[in-house]
Amino acid sequence: MNAIPPKRHTAIGTNEIDNDMAAVLNLGPSFAISRKITDTTIDEALCGIHTFAHRLRSRIQRGATVLDRESTLLCSMPFPSRGIRLPDSTPNVDSKLASLELAIKKVYQNEATQLYRSNLTISEERGFRKLIRLKDKLRFMVGDKCGSFVVVPQSLDKNIINQTLSDATTYAETTAAAFRRACENIRETISTVVKPTLGSNVARALLDLHPVVPTFYCLVKTHKLPPSVAHQDLSANEIKVRPIVSSCGGPSDRLSWLLVQLLSPLLHFVGAHIVNVEGFLSSLSECQVPSTAAYASFDVVSLYTNVDNSSAIESVISLYEQHRSQISTMGFSADDVRTMINSVLACNVFRFENRFFEQRRGLAMGNRIAPILAIIFLDHIERASLTSGILLYKRYIDDVFVIGTTEMEVEATLEKLNTFDPHVSFTIERPDDEGYLPFLNTKIRLTSGRKEYVWHKKAASANILVHSRSAHPKFIKANVVRNLMKTKGKLCTATDVGVERKIARILEENGYDNNPTTTATWFSHTTSDGIPLILPYVGDRPARAVNELVKQAGLPIRLVFRPPPTLKHLLTSTQVYEAKCPEPDCPYCIGDKICQLRGTVYLIKCDGCGERYVGETMRPLRRRLDEHRRALVNPSSYPSESFSRHRTLKHTSERAPTFKVTVLHRHLTRTLERKIMEAVEIRRHKPEINNKEELRDVLRLIC
Repeated sequence: MNAIPPKRHTAIGTNEIDNDMAAVLNLGPSFAISRKITDTTIDEALCGIHTFAHRLRSRIQRGATVLDRESTLLCSMPFPSRGIRLPDSTPNVDSKLASLELAIKKVYQNEATQLYRSNLTISEERGFRKLIRLKDKLRFMVGDKCGSFVVVPQSLDKNIINQTLSDATTYAETTAAAFRRACENIRETISTVVKPTLGSNVARALLDLHPVVPTFYCLVKTHKLPPSVAHQDLSANEIKVRPIVSSCGGPSDRLSWLLVQLLSPLLHFVGAHIVNVEGFLSSLSECQVPSTAAYASFDVVSLYTNVDNSSAIESVISLYEQHRSQISTMGFSADDVRTMINSVLACNVFRFENRFFEQRRGLAMGNRIAPILAIIFLDHIERASLTSGILLYKRYIDDVFVIGTTEMEVEATLEKLNTFDPHVSFTIERPDDEGYLPFLNTKIRLTSGRKEYVWHKKAASANILVHSRSAHPKFIKANVVRNLMKTKGKLCTATDVGVERKIARILEENGYDNNPTTTATWFSHTTSDGIPLILPYVGDRPARAVNELVKQAGLPIRLVFRPPPTLKHLLTSTQVYEAKCPEPDCPYCIGDKICQLRGTVYLIKCDGCGERYVGETMRPLRRRLDEHRRALVNPSSYPSESFSRHRTLKHTSERAPTFKVTVLHRHLTRTLERKIMEAVEIRRHKPEINNKEELRDVLRLIC
């Protein structure tokens, strides 16, 4: 098998990564391993079809509507809903849906009979198995700037994190009670501020009744590793890291999302703010540059943890009040915005190794609202620091490009910026010997007022694209390369031999010997009003066959193929050091630690009679299983529970039986997908304990 990439990983403090494992890591975090088609794959395909069918029927039943503000917010929320509505049957499309389901199922079943061919070499397959076995000993992460895998022993990783948390000016240990108080504060803010303004439905959707505790982890800055020390011998204090609080699913995550929707339009009024390199180059082209001009780039040192939160909030409120007539305020006053931001920032408790900590200063990277607050906070500093001698000042988060009339103006501006806030420090980078200055993914040179720029890739980057052997659809890989070539074309004022060589080398390292954009390819079918039909990608041949079936179906479909899990998904985690089960004698975690799993479809088998029950829950599985257990022990208190009926009919004069649990599907965060897979498993297992009304409603999802 060809297309073997060069070394593109960093191992620190360990010599356990042999050649087989290195070969896998060098493929990059975005590499997807081709999968064998199993019953699980076919279930995933059927789930995609039934999800599409539900959404199509709902659209037909709802008819043409114009969404109001509440409905628009609810539809755009990236969080699981608490329930779903079952639409009525639609005879005019039901037969088409049934035919499409059978045809697609047949494609996957036929492909399952074909000989499986892995997209890994024999050495890589060996290496992948070794890496999986070492997950309890090594920590795998993606480097801060390089984009490649970084591997450290878990003992060293813990030392790094403990050293970071020992900074008493930024972090302090706290208690679980502090976390509960933070959760209550969020609930109160949603109840008193959001609900009166946006209504009870939006407030209910923003209220997470079972939030996770945010976790703390660090990403290694590989570009700042000391070159004079061998990676294997580095100590914790020699390794620079970026601290992150993983707040996804945390108590403030949903309210923070609402604030992003509300406050993002304010960034249009931040003069220095740019969203991408194209915006920067547009501003640069409009700038009149005299021959005496000087240019440089500034970088803010550890911006997030050095933001003064009070100043950041007041800067946001000031901008909000100034431009409230130019944005959609959703009905919130400035005081409402202040209350919501304070509530989100006060929810600053996280966990590491099951100990609770709080961030005492600055913003936590990982909070949705943090970038907006940081951008507007710096705008407050810049407005008071910039002078008329600055011709161009553009900033992407904490990276600044500045042009001044003279070198003295640039120096004076840097000095003003560095004296405004004692915690905020700007560093400076000047053009190289050839006059080029890197900024974002370009290099700029100003010569006698003339502007030149070329495409640039930072030295720290490992130049990883989706590898040519990755189990992604061919058109996705062609688009990756096409976008690289387009970006290069946009970011070069003239052909540059060095850039062309670099592009060619990047393509070769990622397995693209020939430019795939010049090869004829196909694209998945889509209609202008298409509803996503998401199916597992298992190879080019079955994907083409499915594409033809979808074209002929006569339904409004936007066909999407979901690649298999990537190496990043399979190897990395932000919760490596948190207990998977809080109790040593947990009645549910017999072998596999399952009680804290969320988004599960599960099978219960009664130890007393062998009858079964299939259920689903988004909550921690333990919460739902405890409810079943209480219904068995005290059935009169839970008259509507299936297990109350089971105890009464099957074990009337016996002690409450115990039961065993098998998790059939996990990490199904979308309510509709979870309900559909519950229906699939009910049809498969025909459980005796589920009541008939429950079975009838659930099975309507897959009829």
